[in-house]
This record gives sequence, structure tokens and C-alpha cells, in this order.
Amino acid sequence: MSRLIKLTQTFALTLLAFSVNPVSASVIMTGTRVIYPAQAQEKTVQLTNQNTLPYIVQMWIDNDPDNNEPQNTTSPFIANPQIFRINPNAGQTVRLVFTGNRLAKDRETLFYLSFLQMPAIKASELQANKLLVGVNSRMKLFYRPQQLAGNPDELSKSLSFKVQGRSIVASNRSGYYATVRDAKVIHGGQTLTVNQAVMIPPLSEVNWMLPTHTSASKGDMLRLTLVNDYGADVINDLLIN
Repeated sequence: MSRLIKLTQTFALTLLAFSVNPVSASVIMTGTRVIYPAQAQEKTVQLTNQNTLPYIVQMWIDNDPDNNEPQNTTSPFIANPQIFRINPNAGQTVRLVFTGNRLAKDRETLFYLSFLQMPAIKASELQANKLLVGVNSRMKLFYRPQQLAGNPDELSKSLSFKVQGRSIVASNRSGYYATVRDAKVIHGGQTLTVNQAVMIPPLSEVNWMLPTHTSASKGDMLRLTLVNDYGADVINDLLIN
């Protein structure tokens, strides 16, 4: 989540903006991720305004996690409505619709769902220069093919790890993204953090560099915390090959 500060008179995203430290969002979305089944006509998400002030919200979906400009997106998804007002202590349902050609059938495709919230201002205040603070929130959206092989609840069974020099090679044989909250190696009675907040893409492998002055060996235990479809942590103890 990042804060976008703009000197503006309207809810326009074409003016200069820059990121500073995170702040608490007033408008929040239910859940921590969105799973979009390929066979679905649409997927709905729910937002709630927990503040006592009204907000204007703009939503977009992109495959670039660093894109803060919705007019630059080339995503095959649309959000309906894209821009809306949400009153204090009220909710808003948004429909997500896939409008492109079918994507890969043997693996998930990753997108990012973003929504920018800014305080609503009165028409009488449009002529006054005001410093408006916008909060841009982003979560992962996984496009999931129909009848994808395997079970996402048993994802750890499709993961394997081996030591290769100064790194651990993490392999994902499944068609699902493995979202890793935390990975620790238990070596020689010590617990070493290897990685945090990373993903292992489907049908691929990634290298995790070991921390300086540490090592791992075949037979060590890897304590892996995966994030499931509901955003819950699932801890797995796996042997390193």
C-alpha cells in the first residue's frame, strides 16, 4: 500500500504524484486476494468505508505491480463500476469481468487489482487549492484455468527444495502460484530465515540466496509458511533434497 499526495482540485490521476510512507486506509476490501475461475462470467468483490467521511474510489486491474496509472493498463479485465463514491460506514460491490482471450490452460496467470481512494470534496470547494491525500491499495488476482491439475490445498506436495552452492533452488511442479510468507532453514540447531513475502511461479523454479555466513545441507528441514486461497497461513515442514 502506498500513499499518493496530490495538489489537485478534482479526482484526476494525470497530475504529479509521489509515494511516501504507508497510511491506514479508510476503504478496505474483503479478503487479501482474488481467485478468478476461468469458467466464471464475473467475480464480485466487496468494499467497505470505515470512515465517517465519504470517499471517491477508482479501481483497475493490471499485470504490472508498479503501475499507479489506471489509464496505462492493458489488462483483459474491467471493473464495474470503475469510479464510484462510497458513503461513510457503507459498502460497495464491484463486478470484475474478464474480457480477453483465454490464457494459459496449464497454469495460473497473475494480475494485480488496485484501488485508489481519495476524500470526496464538495463542489463549493473545487476552486480552493487543497492538499488531497490518496491511498492506493493493491492485491493479487489469480486467473485460474478450469480443471487445473492438482489441489491448491495440497500445494506443498508439489514443491521441492535442494541446495545448490550458496543458494536453495525452490521448484514448483504445480500450475498454481506458491505464495510464500516465510521460509526458514533449520540447520545445526539454528533457524535461519531464507526468504519472506515471495512467490514461486507455477511450473518453474527460483533461487533463494542463503544469508551471509550461513549454510544449508541436504536433509535439513525447511519450515515453509504458505498463504492459501483465503489468505490464511499454512505451515509446512519439508526436507531439503
